[in-house]
Amino acid sequence: MERGAQRRKNVHSEVVRPTVKDPLKISTATWKAGSGGLVSLKTPTCILFDSLGKFHSFGYEAEENYSNLALDDEHHDWFYFSRFKMILYNKKDLSRETLIEDDKGKKIKAIEVFSSAIGYLKKRLVTDCKKQITEIEESDMMWVLTVPAIWDDKSKQFMREAAEQACICRERLVIALEPEAASLFCMHLPVQKDSVNSTFGVFKSGKKYMVVDAGGGTVDITVHEVRDNGSVKELNKANGGDWGGTKVDASFKGLLVDIVGKDVMETFISKNKYDFLHLMRDFEVKKSTINPELNDRVTFTIPVSLSETFSEKNPGSIITDAALNSKYKIQLTWKKDKLRIEAKLARTLFDESCKHIVDHLKELFMHPSVKDVSSILLVGGFAESPMLQSVVREAFINKNVIIPKEAGLAVLKGAVICGHEPQNISGRICRYTYGVKVNNKFDGTIHPHFKKILHNNIEYCDDIFNIHVRVGQIVKVGEPQVTQTYTVIEADQKSIEFKIYTSKNTEPTFVTDEGCKYLGTLTIDMPDTSKGTNRGAIVHMTFSGTEITVTAVDRDNPERSVSTKVDFLG
Repeated sequence: MERGAQRRKNVHSEVVRPTVKDPLKISTATWKAGSGGLVSLKTPTCILFDSLGKFHSFGYEAEENYSNLALDDEHHDWFYFSRFKMILYNKKDLSRETLIEDDKGKKIKAIEVFSSAIGYLKKRLVTDCKKQITEIEESDMMWVLTVPAIWDDKSKQFMREAAEQACICRERLVIALEPEAASLFCMHLPVQKDSVNSTFGVFKSGKKYMVVDAGGGTVDITVHEVRDNGSVKELNKANGGDWGGTKVDASFKGLLVDIVGKDVMETFISKNKYDFLHLMRDFEVKKSTINPELNDRVTFTIPVSLSETFSEKNPGSIITDAALNSKYKIQLTWKKDKLRIEAKLARTLFDESCKHIVDHLKELFMHPSVKDVSSILLVGGFAESPMLQSVVREAFINKNVIIPKEAGLAVLKGAVICGHEPQNISGRICRYTYGVKVNNKFDGTIHPHFKKILHNNIEYCDDIFNIHVRVGQIVKVGEPQVTQTYTVIEADQKSIEFKIYTSKNTEPTFVTDEGCKYLGTLTIDMPDTSKGTNRGAIVHMTFSGTEITVTAVDRDNPERSVSTKVDFLG
């Protein structure tokens, strides 16, 4: 699943390339809307379940089916979810039991919704592959699932478990961060020599560049440096926000609300879903034509049902009168089913999202680790918007702003490359501080008295956060980080428990500090007590892909070890 195109949440399915000789030789699926003859490389993140909660359809097909059910007033018992991927960005208390609301407020487990979507895409991809390569089996496939880098650890783990529930084998599943995937794609592009969009020298060893992945819902920003071996490492913690292309959709709906009223718009959307779908599809097409040089008015065809809803809510009034009395009366005209807005007003629909993005980038360039970055790599569906391109270039005139020709497919194609070359990501910035709870000998000069505990008549300080890695620290992917040794405190102790914690702070003192969270416990058995208290275990953390593994090894018997994946959803 991939965050996608300008203006809406989208997903792709792809066919793996048959050869590693040409990394850019990647086949993509095409999606057809049920009406209007629309053919696209992306499909909206919409999913439909029947009245029993059984999966029915996905993407354009789900949109069309639900709209048709609404036309016949038979949609009330069905479950329809759109742009549901954003839930994983907004939900701070995410768990395996989290429920999400559909279009009409009815609830289903989020894990069911996501696993059904992934399962559908998996089934379609397998079918497409077998049409091209008849002897291919699922066991031959490596699956790559992309997630925004700004998602927290809970959301990333949630996506992995949703994929596993869709019968994708854990060992054959790679979770790729979207800006990293986009980087890998752009590194393989042929050198572009034009002065406006030059990639020459950007991906040389030692070069630093900022990746701005502007999708439908979120804008994901990271800073990368190219290493001598051609791999990339992250220099600044992933950041961003929900300022993607759907903000432009919201601005358009807000404009209509300002004209006809909130009550009218809500009733229209609720009772005329088919018409609302086609209105937004029309806007989807038209807004891609809006650019800084546009002088002509933009014309939208408005469903008659909106005018009828307005008259029902405002007896004796017609919708054209509302347009004449609105704050936009000088900038638009509304005649019958045609709304025409001036180019200047059309451009303002992009103001909110573009301002958020530019302001955030300006703030980032003030940071010491970012201020010497000379190139901005703008990718994602929203990056194809002439309005966003112009605003970014004008705001950062001294930066080399690179927009690949396939900006909207950069994450998708980069994900395929990542599946073949996962080792190309060598380092990431730690988003949290990780450590283990310990009890140290009590020192009255540094430890608070309320933390003092007695054990075998020895005073200890309880709840100390022993740090392994800190927030903002660069960690090498796949390599153990900061090995530390812990000892038993009793001669007859036959095991050691390691309680693992995380914190948003750089220097947490105690695991009870604000911002600290318990993740789980790792226990290693140490049955040989012959050395009394002169025994211990070596502990390290490994950051692989988007997961964290904690390993404990008996200091005196290296063959005795235990590992666990950190469970962020527990």
